[in-house]
Amino acid sequence: MNLSRRSARCALLWGAVGLLLAPSVRSAMPEKPNLTIAVGGKSSLYYLPLTLAERLGYFQREGLSVEIADFAGGSKALQAMIGGSADVTAGGYDHTIVMLAKGQKVQAFVLMVATPAISVGVAKARMPGFHSLKDLKGMKIGVSAPGSSTHMVVNRLLASAGLGPDDVSIVGVGTGPGAVAAVRAGQLDAIAGVEPAISMLESAGAITVVAETMTEKGTRAIFGTPQLPAGCLYTKEEFIRRNPRTVQALASAMVRTLQWLAKASDEEIAQAVPPEYLMGERRLYLTALRKSRDTYSKDGLIPAAGAQALYEALRGFDATVKDAPGLMIGQTYDMAFVRKALAESR
Repeated sequence: MNLSRRSARCALLWGAVGLLLAPSVRSAMPEKPNLTIAVGGKSSLYYLPLTLAERLGYFQREGLSVEIADFAGGSKALQAMIGGSADVTAGGYDHTIVMLAKGQKVQAFVLMVATPAISVGVAKARMPGFHSLKDLKGMKIGVSAPGSSTHMVVNRLLASAGLGPDDVSIVGVGTGPGAVAAVRAGQLDAIAGVEPAISMLESAGAITVVAETMTEKGTRAIFGTPQLPAGCLYTKEEFIRRNPRTVQALASAMVRTLQWLAKASDEEIAQAVPPEYLMGERRLYLTALRKSRDTYSKDGLIPAAGAQALYEALRGFDATVKDAPGLMIGQTYDMAFVRKALAESR
């Protein structure tokens, strides 16, 4: 057995040991030990911290039995939580701002992804006629699901080019094999997606990336700032108020996961995720993982400046947010749980 495989299995073993020890070391068990987290595209690298928390046993260590319900995109996961079929959503932080603009109090309580980590690629057949973002006009663009964070990035690009949402056709294609297949089959002119699907399409010569938020430079070029909180765990404010120990357990599990992720090797991470997440392309998965490493939060905290910057960006192209002036963005996140988790992990 090679060293990386042994290290990953040791991590899984220690997660199991944590499960056995948890009841004896926790002074206050969660109010809701059995809960459901809705996510849109669990196998993508965007949600790697969520998968690792599950696979490494960190949820169990905190006294939680978590069912992860996977949906085609973040907007569908949000609907599941709002509708009551899920307790918590793993999704884009931008959703909390849009929901506040709609008069619904939804709060993020731990950050997983510190930049949007979304790339936009134009299909090979359309590249000869593509010279600037204005040439997106008339295109059929794939997103994980309408209303998702991938859709949000498309809208931002359209606005920056003087275009509107009605200037393109949006198609929900998910984030995994379905998205890759849709591009390869010629069903899309462009795609806004996440890793590893984007790297796989790039490697095959199926797309050319024309905009990205994987790097600080790319994020600044699109949004004017590199600080834009993205993937997080969020839920109804009421759920947090009624289940503070449960929320604390989730935040603590995610903080431990982010700390493990920051130190783990690429091979250890690849060994920890389900084999099917590699989509039969281990080398390309590792390439995509290396691209993604800097997008993950190191501490789980949402920066106030980043939250405000995302709000200002949304006001520029989201009619719901634009028509709801004076939003108190501080109401969309609560970092007390992460701060406690960080203090206890020192």
